[in-house]
Amino acid sequence: MGDESSNKEPVAIKKGGTSMTFQCLILNSTNYTIWAVRIRAIFNVHGIWEVVEPNAETEAEVVEKKNNMAIALLYQALPENMVLQIANLTSAKDIWDALKVRHVGIDIVKQAHIETLESDFESLKMNVNESLDVYAEKISQIASQASSLGHTLDDKRLVRKLLGSVPEKYIQIVAAIEQFANLNTMSFQEAVGRLKAFEERTKKQTKEEDVSGKLLFTETNEKEMSKHHKCEHCGCGNSYREGFGRGQGKGRGSDRSRGDGRVQQDKRHIRCHKCHELGHYKNECPTWEKKEESNLIHEEDEEPTLL
Repeated sequence: MGDESSNKEPVAIKKGGTSMTFQCLILNSTNYTIWAVRIRAIFNVHGIWEVVEPNAETEAEVVEKKNNMAIALLYQALPENMVLQIANLTSAKDIWDALKVRHVGIDIVKQAHIETLESDFESLKMNVNESLDVYAEKISQIASQASSLGHTLDDKRLVRKLLGSVPEKYIQIVAAIEQFANLNTMSFQEAVGRLKAFEERTKKQTKEEDVSGKLLFTETNEKEMSKHHKCEHCGCGNSYREGFGRGQGKGRGSDRSRGDGRVQQDKRHIRCHKCHELGHYKNECPTWEKKEESNLIHEEDEEPTLL
């Protein structure tokens, strides 16, 4: 339909010394319903709606003056090609009726349209991820379209439809409303307001629970990571403070099997303090063992001979 603001014409109204400016929506092939609602509102401000729906008490002279004003306003709200089509009509009522027939249709089409709206209204249901404002607007639009066809969906039906078609997450507030409020007198907007208040409280509570859950997950995850930490020095599955400290000292962390099921240490990254080679501790150094044997043999050779 395009930008609605570009399809409006300003209308200046002076009443009781006060000047007011209204925007007349230009009628097109798709916006008749909202157009009719807005034009009627402007007519009511002027006090000229009675020329469209006359009554027996209205004086002919007054009607004539109001009729001219109504026609002028209608011309402001119609595209040029449509003005030419209804230019031969001399009363605002005739123009209004002609536009209504053209866009709404004759009685048979009108009734079919009403039945379609009723069917849409009954099948309407709010999706789990749908905004309450969006869903309430859908209900309002159907009610507005029905009203333009002379068919009324009153607040009682709208309220019951709203409460009966929202997702299960609203069940608590719906039950409270049905138990403590009078649905026969409650307005549709009031029902929407109560559900929105509940929705806001639920969002706040959910947000707090999410923050608490993330903190708990982080703490648990850190504990699990520390439990499965692998020492960068010895390759041991325990904490490096335990594995590396034992292995560098007196060889308690050696790779000899203890028979108790514990995993052997990986000595590929262990550097010997004796020969500075990788793969063993100082007390396991082959160079150390060879030197000890050499010293022992040397001592035996130098042992004095008894005379």
